[in-house]
Amino acid sequence: MKPVKMLFPLLTLALAAGTAQAATYRWVDEQGKVHYSDTIPPQQAGKGSVELDKQGRVKKENPRTALSPEERRRQEEALSQSESAKRQEQLQRRRDKSLLSTYVSEEEIDLTRDRAVDQEMSMLAGLKVRLKAAGEKLDYANRQLATRPGKAYQQMRDEAKAEQAQLNELIRQRETALVDTRARYEADKLRFRELRAATPR
Repeated sequence: MKPVKMLFPLLTLALAAGTAQAATYRWVDEQGKVHYSDTIPPQQAGKGSVELDKQGRVKKENPRTALSPEERRRQEEALSQSESAKRQEQLQRRRDKSLLSTYVSEEEIDLTRDRAVDQEMSMLAGLKVRLKAAGEKLDYANRQLATRPGKAYQQMRDEAKAEQAQLNELIRQRETALVDTRARYEADKLRFRELRAATPR
């Protein structure tokens, strides 16, 4: 009987020790409400909590590791911007290397630009000649239709109008390309100057 009598105090002490060691957690939910419990609910995992001792003092802080949807979106956006910046930096390095290996002086860049501009101007001149011919064709068709209407002249008129529209669009594209060409070579020349200035002699 004596060993049995000694067992109850031991069990009581073990239970008391277990109770004393049981943690109390405090956390704030997404609505701002404060909760206390001896366990953290699964949906609160990673969202931050505080472990309290039996006197209610902070024993341990569990920082938040889980991200909200908005925080995750901002993190992904920042990562995307960082990767985009790295790609742009790599692309710029390749362009700089190509620029320095292609040209030996700013004058050479100007000569290359002038050749490219001349080519664009030549294409523009050719398109304008074709546009003038289409206008003359349209005028002829309209004159003929005024005196003797017929399907052949109507078709000629429609074809001339379609050709004019197409040529006007091509001319617009070439004029834009001409502006872009000049701007591109000017930017190349400025960058070439910067790179040469930064290169040790």
